[in-house]
Amino acid sequence: MHIHFMGIGGSGVSGLAAAAKSFGYRVSGCDLKESSFLKMVRGQGIECSLGHDPAHIDGVDILVRSSAVPLDNPEVAEALKKGIKVVTRGEFLAILLENRHKIGIGGSHGKTSTTWMIYALLRAAGVEASVYAGGKSNGKTSVSAGEPYVVELDESDGSIFKMKPDSLVITNLEFEHADFYKTPANMLKSFESYLLSERPENLIIGRGYDLSDRLFAMFSPLSFPAHDEIRKGEGFENNDGSSFYMKDSSLFFLSGGTEIYVGDIAEPTHILQNRSAALLAASEYLGKTGRTLPALDREFWKSVPKVDRRFQNVGTWHGMTLVDDYAHHPSEVAALVEQAGLEFKNFCLVFQPHRISRFTAFYDKFKDVLKNVGTLIVLPVYSAGEKCEGRASKELYEELKSGDNFVFYAENIDKAVEIIRENEKKIHASAIVSAGAGDVNTVLTKLMNGEK
Repeated sequence: MHIHFMGIGGSGVSGLAAAAKSFGYRVSGCDLKESSFLKMVRGQGIECSLGHDPAHIDGVDILVRSSAVPLDNPEVAEALKKGIKVVTRGEFLAILLENRHKIGIGGSHGKTSTTWMIYALLRAAGVEASVYAGGKSNGKTSVSAGEPYVVELDESDGSIFKMKPDSLVITNLEFEHADFYKTPANMLKSFESYLLSERPENLIIGRGYDLSDRLFAMFSPLSFPAHDEIRKGEGFENNDGSSFYMKDSSLFFLSGGTEIYVGDIAEPTHILQNRSAALLAASEYLGKTGRTLPALDREFWKSVPKVDRRFQNVGTWHGMTLVDDYAHHPSEVAALVEQAGLEFKNFCLVFQPHRISRFTAFYDKFKDVLKNVGTLIVLPVYSAGEKCEGRASKELYEELKSGDNFVFYAENIDKAVEIIRENEKKIHASAIVSAGAGDVNTVLTKLMNGEK
């Protein structure tokens, strides 16, 4: 069977294409431009084309489209005309993994990191698990071996609701993807209906956010310490006896009488929460298969492969560390600012808003998060294909520049690079951190390569 993927150069679709190839399907794909993910799938022997063309569907049995590809695209339209099955990424993932044991990871923040952590924990326990994630780790977005399948689920376009996982982790949930859900009430209702319908055997929900707190109250699942609980040195006890507690300024997880080290309280809170969610999910699966978690220490967590664009150290420039991060929601940017502050104290943040709808919906929250950043460079909104009206990032710059911050507005990537070079001594930073899900990280690349 021949499966063709439109948008194969994206983080999610590329991994799905690689997974389909490992299942024995004939796979091809196309995208509008080159990307690191396109190079990755080409390296795995998958035929990829630049641009969209109805000729691509010759001999194709199923066409999988990224949510960024509209139904009126000529390639999609031709497939529909010929009676070729057209499905979204989420729909095909559900088809691919039907009747296989699945641990699903969804939520607003931390999905990719938690997915890879669960996979690492299962592998450390001797389980030949498989993984499908929305971000690269060690150059891959998926690894196929055996069951269970540790799968990152995407709520941005409702794809998560197509999947029927045996275990489900919702790392957290707050209003996001305003273009799809429109209102917080709609988002909450969608998740409530999904959980009432599917009733996964094991359910883990992170707390500390309005929407996930509501879900937790309704379903009483397993959970782990919220942000404020960790900062206060508090733990959390589940009804099944598994618990998290603080000892000697460190967070520990107790399951089946075994004490597991999670991390030091001085570490960024979101990292401790991701590890906690992963430990709960892995221990639940292992317990049902007669296995237990191995002894873990600081060295184990250091050995877990990092995920690309998640506080990723990509090099140095004139003695300053260059860090790339995918943060594009106010809560994610706040976590990034906390982590950068802990590690570097003085840093310059290059912020590129992602999607007009998101920046408009959360404009005031972005302003609150960024107003305390000492050195800030604001780029135009990365539209990601959106063609709607909304707030402009220059408005944010105008409001923030009146304070004590060192704030700049850059009309494009090259201008941001120029600003950093011209103000190197004034910036006086230990690190330059890029934040955004678009192409903001090319600022760091240009600095390292000496490009103008």
